[in-house]
Amino acid sequence: MGELVQGIPASPGIVFGPARVIRPPVLNVAHATVPPEQVEVEVVRFHQARESAIAHTAELRTRVSGRLGAVQAKIFDPQLMMLEDPDLIEGTITYISDSFLTAERAFSLRVLEFRSQWLDATHARVMDRVADLNDVQTRVLTRLIEAIESDPSEAEEPAILVARELTPSQIVEIDPDRVLGIATDAGTRTAHASILARSLKIPAVVGLGDFSQRVESGVELILDGRRGKVVIDPSETEKHKFHDRHVKAKENAKELAYLKGIEATTKDGTRIGLHANLELPADAEEAASLEVDGVGLFRTEFLVVGKTSAPDEEEQYEAFKQVVEIMAPRPVTIRTFDLGGDKFPLFLPPIIEENPFLGWRGMRVYELIPELFHSQVRAILRAAAHGLVRILVPMVNSVEEVRGIRAVLDKARAELREEGVTQGEVLLGAMLETPASIAIADVLGRHVDFFSIGTNDLIQYVLAVDRGNAQLSDYYDLYHPALLRYIREAVRSAEQVGVPLCVCGEAASDPLGAALLIGLGVRSLSCTPNAVLEQKKLIRSLDVRQLESFMKKLLKTETGKE
Repeated sequence: MGELVQGIPASPGIVFGPARVIRPPVLNVAHATVPPEQVEVEVVRFHQARESAIAHTAELRTRVSGRLGAVQAKIFDPQLMMLEDPDLIEGTITYISDSFLTAERAFSLRVLEFRSQWLDATHARVMDRVADLNDVQTRVLTRLIEAIESDPSEAEEPAILVARELTPSQIVEIDPDRVLGIATDAGTRTAHASILARSLKIPAVVGLGDFSQRVESGVELILDGRRGKVVIDPSETEKHKFHDRHVKAKENAKELAYLKGIEATTKDGTRIGLHANLELPADAEEAASLEVDGVGLFRTEFLVVGKTSAPDEEEQYEAFKQVVEIMAPRPVTIRTFDLGGDKFPLFLPPIIEENPFLGWRGMRVYELIPELFHSQVRAILRAAAHGLVRILVPMVNSVEEVRGIRAVLDKARAELREEGVTQGEVLLGAMLETPASIAIADVLGRHVDFFSIGTNDLIQYVLAVDRGNAQLSDYYDLYHPALLRYIREAVRSAEQVGVPLCVCGEAASDPLGAALLIGLGVRSLSCTPNAVLEQKKLIRSLDVRQLESFMKKLLKTETGKE
C-alpha cells in the first residue's frame, strides 16, 4: 500500500501521475562589498532590477486579467505595492550607501528583515503575504544576479507539481495540459496560489508539511484535491481502484447530462431544492448551465482576501450584478464578507489573537470596518434590481446582532432612495454555524427570513477541531452523532417558526452527507457545481420515509427516546 499524506484541500479534483518536484531557484547572494565610488552604480542596478520586476509583474497581471478576469488579476496588486514600498526601497539603498553592499546583498538583507517581522505574527494572512514577498524577491534577484527562474510548466510529460510552495507567478505560467495537479508543503486554502489553482481548475492540496522533501521526481502519486489527500507510490491495487473510479467518473459525467432539465425529486415524491455554491463570479455560468434552483451561497471573500485596498461599492456591485443577471430569474444568496480566522484582508492592521477562529470572525469584524459592510450592503441592494437576491450574514449568535444588521440595511435603503439609485428588495438570512445559533434558532427565526447551515464551521465548533489543521483531519467528522443532532434541532426550530432552511457546507456536496441531511428533514441543499448532477442522481434514488426512519433509530438516546 502507498503512503497516505493528509493536507488541506485547495482545489477539487482527483488526478494521478508522476511527481515533478520544483526546487526554488538557486540564488547565491554572496556577502560582497563595493568601493565607495561604485555605490551609485549599485543603486542604479537595484532600481533597474526593481523596475524590470514591476514591468514583469504588471505583464502577469494583464495576462491573468485576460485569462481569468479583472478580479483574479488583482492578486498581483500586493506585489506591485511591495515593489514600490518606500521602506523596502530606502532600506535597500541605505545598505548600499552606508555599508557599501552590492545591490543583491543589500536587497536580500532588507527582504530578510521584512520576512522576519511578518513571520513573528504567525497569522495565516501574513503567511500568504510572505509568499508574495518571496515572489518579489525572486523576481528582483534573478535580474540582479542573472539567475534562471524555475518554470513549472517546462516538463514535457504531464505531472503533478510538488513544491515547498508555488508563487502566484508560477501558477500563472502553468500549462494545464502539462500540469495534472499541485501539491505543496505550505499554503492555505485562501492563499493566492490556491485561488488561482481553483480558477484554472487544477486539483491542488496544500499544507502537506515536508512533502517536497519526501518525494522525488518521477514517483507516482494520487492526489485528491477535494479531500486534501495524496498517496505516495500507490500499490497496483490502489492504482486500479483509482483508475476504475476515474473511468467511472468520466462515464458517469456523460450519463448525468440528462439530469440537467429534471427536478431533484426523491422516489417518494419529495422535492429537494438543489442550489450551487459560487466562489467567483465566473462560476455562475457553469451553475446556470446545470439548471440549478439558484445560488445557495455566493462567497464574497474574493473581493478582499489578499487585496491591499478595500473594494469600492462599484466594484462589488458589478461582481454581484454579473452573477444575478446570469442566474435570473433564479435567486442568488450573497453571503457578506466572512472574514477572520484564516481570511483577513491585507488593508487591515493584523490582529494578534491566541485563537483566531474564536476571535474576530464573521459579522464581528464588521465592528472593526463598518464602512466596508455598509458599502457591501449598498452594492447588494443595487444588484437586487437585476434579479432575486438574498443577503446571508455569517456567524450570527444573537437577536441583537440581527437588529444591528437590519439597521444597516434600513440606512442603506434610505440613502439609495435619497440618491435616486435603483435598488431591489432583498431577504435577510442568518448562518447557523455555532452551537449558540442553533440553540436559539427558534428565537432568531422570528427576526430573519431564512436560515443557512454552514457545516464546515459547525463541525469545527461542535467537535472543537480546527478544520485547517491537516493533522486533526481524522477528528473532523462529517457524520458525528453530535453534529447530526445539532442539525436536527436546527431543522425543527426552522419548521417551528416557518423559516426556510438550506445547508450550504461541504456536507451538502458529500453523497452520504446529503442522504443524512435529507433524513434529518433538510429540504434544500447547496453544493459545489461539480457535485450538482451527482447529488441530483442520488436524490432521485432516495426514499425520504426510509431515510427518516433510519435517522430516528440512529439518533435515539440510551433510554430509547429522541
